[in-house]
Amino acid sequence: MQNYYQFMIPRLNGDEIKGNFSRYRSLVRKGIAGFIIFGGELETVRNFVGKLQEEAELPLIISSDLERGLGQQLKGGTLFPPAMALGAAYKKGARGERREAMLRLIQQSFRAVAEEAKYAGINTIFAPVLDINTNPKNPIIAARAFGEDPATVSLLGIEMIKTLQRNGIAACAKHFPGHGDTSVDSHIKLPVLQQDMKRLRRYELKPFAEAIAARVRMIMLGHLSVPALDASGTPVSFSKKAVQFLREEMGYDGLLITDALNMGGIGNFSEEEASVRALAAGVDILLHPSDADKAAAYLEKMNAWSDPVRLLKFRKRLRPLPGGDKPHFESHAALSQQLTDDALTASGRISLRGAPLLVILNEDEGDRGRAFGQIMKKHFPDMRVFALGPRVREQGIRKQEAESMIVAIFSETKAWKGGAGSWLFNNISSLKNQADLFISFGSPYLLDGIGKTPCLYAYWDSEQPQKAIAGLITGTYRR
Repeated sequence: MQNYYQFMIPRLNGDEIKGNFSRYRSLVRKGIAGFIIFGGELETVRNFVGKLQEEAELPLIISSDLERGLGQQLKGGTLFPPAMALGAAYKKGARGERREAMLRLIQQSFRAVAEEAKYAGINTIFAPVLDINTNPKNPIIAARAFGEDPATVSLLGIEMIKTLQRNGIAACAKHFPGHGDTSVDSHIKLPVLQQDMKRLRRYELKPFAEAIAARVRMIMLGHLSVPALDASGTPVSFSKKAVQFLREEMGYDGLLITDALNMGGIGNFSEEEASVRALAAGVDILLHPSDADKAAAYLEKMNAWSDPVRLLKFRKRLRPLPGGDKPHFESHAALSQQLTDDALTASGRISLRGAPLLVILNEDEGDRGRAFGQIMKKHFPDMRVFALGPRVREQGIRKQEAESMIVAIFSETKAWKGGAGSWLFNNISSLKNQADLFISFGSPYLLDGIGKTPCLYAYWDSEQPQKAIAGLITGTYRR
């Protein structure tokens, strides 16, 4: 009888790892393949991950979504700019030496991500994103992708794979066969990728073909219906035809993992049904089942079968314990700031008069934009600030005769959100005839269609890009 726990990677909440340690340890003793980490404090997670590894017969797959570095999940880690910012920084460089210098900086950031992950005890990173931004209305990829063309995505994606794996971290290319040209968030429901095979080969599949050539150790199958691969509409994540295409036509012999099974993208299937189908299709790992015990019981009931040889071979090669010297977090933070600065992109000529009126459109929870407003206030003490959100409305915003108007947009691309909402677009539309400058602290596509108004693109909304943009506007921008 098979041990079905060996095919699963459930969620581990880092903030609860100490209090729930006995629960996670019990899963290890049952033979779980590993965990995907969300949140927590670096040293605490490092300590308890080490204890879990000591309980395991084989090295556990300790994984996490670190597309932007360890700071994306763990307090104490460094947060780097998103993939689109790195792509923008690279493409802004002139040809030749400057572009090569920028590529070296990007490689350094990937190496820093690997060093910090290794120190934390994370041995598998679910990155790079190899999706291509061919649909500006995509609600879930956007700034997570390196660019809008196969060449840029392939170049930087392969650099990330090689750098991570050269430094002892297994990379995972996602989301096969490509989530870029969709308009639906697969966390919510199943997107359909309608391209024919000719188009897939020309765009979506190119970065994955290069990743396979670079010997990427893992590929994540997207919750995507792709009729060109499987006319039945079965999600790629548990489609036998899609797996056969990857194995036989694309020649991939590494590990295959589903996207998270708690996502709406599995369509009308239950998590347990999707698990059975995934193993039957030849997928190696089931990611993020909501209840590992329930999934294991169902797999046993259905007498599911999968060959664990490839998975066991993968685990034997993993780093079993947290390791390496303590990373140089200060130098990593400086590198992140430099890449943030280099990524800033402007369209149009920026011309502001006097103390500007600042309108902050914050679609998400929290006090986003606070750092930006505070820095701007230091330089313009008389500046008026309106901070608006879906629950905080201000009627009748009008700039005075001596003022310029800056509109700063905070709208994060994140799971389950379903993209930017009508509130944001309605406010952008109502302000576009008054604004002298728009700033997107997120997806640049939010500002499509505003006409000739100058724009600044920062690609993300942490304190680093807020400081950089404020410095650019006030003339205090320094390296």
